[in-house]
Amino acid sequence: MADDKKRKNENRKMRLRKNSNPHKIMRQLVAGGGILLISLASPVAGAAMIKNLLRGYFYKRSFEKERFLRDLKNLQRRELIDFKELDGGRVQIVITRAGRQKMLSYDIDDIHLKKTGKWDKKWRLIIFDIPVNQKQARDAFGRKLRSMNFYPLQKSVYVAPYPCEDEIEFLAMIFDVRRHILILHVSDFEGEEKLKNHFGL
Repeated sequence: MADDKKRKNENRKMRLRKNSNPHKIMRQLVAGGGILLISLASPVAGAAMIKNLLRGYFYKRSFEKERFLRDLKNLQRRELIDFKELDGGRVQIVITRAGRQKMLSYDIDDIHLKKTGKWDKKWRLIIFDIPVNQKQARDAFGRKLRSMNFYPLQKSVYVAPYPCEDEIEFLAMIFDVRRHILILHVSDFEGEEKLKNHFGL
């Protein structure tokens, strides 16, 4: 029993080679909200996201179904996804919590605030009230906001002057805390001069 548990933990820790086909499957799962439905009978007829995912499984215009299913089984064995074959040659793929955390380790370091050429004079207030039973996610979310140079107004209130909605949505999805987060746009507030100096505006 202990050996099985150790083996499962080792499988989860194995890194996916960036830009490999399994890595692309995981990235598209994250982008697709954690679940994808793919028709193996007509893989070229899917949405752009599905076409991008399956592009690496074509050889001389022929779809290599068995190789694709083999990669899915390997990801499932590592507990990064769950998948099942449905009627009509379709496959449903769902990312697991472990899979989200795996992709977090790849993508979270690449997320930064992007400074715009001219400030639109709007502040982005990020307010979150993540419950105690998600303490790990709450602490990690706060650490990432600080590393992105958000200014902490309070313990769970951060502010930045640049567009950050996409980045916050992505982080919230990865940490599974979107319902606990508010993104507000504020034109001005008391004490903003201090923040203008902080951000060099």
